[in-house]
Amino acid sequence: MPSIYCAVGCDNSKSQSKGLTFYNIPKNTERRQKWIAAIKRDHWTPTEHSRLCSEHFILGKLSKVSLSYVKC
Repeated sequence: MPSIYCAVGCDNSKSQSKGLTFYNIPKNTERRQKWIAAIKRDHWTPTEHSRLCSEHFILGKLSKVSLSYVKC
């Protein structure tokens, strides 16, 4: 199954990535819930194929230090 990009209104894809990086939704419960809250989609549950591109991160990339980096 192909990746599903989960930010509302985002039409970036790996085929036209423009140097973007695509991240899996975390499996860690605390990080996962923070990502879901930041993505702000009603009645949505990510799947193993859900991805978020680097355009939706404060610094344009994933941070292992802070949990407040998703800016959807």
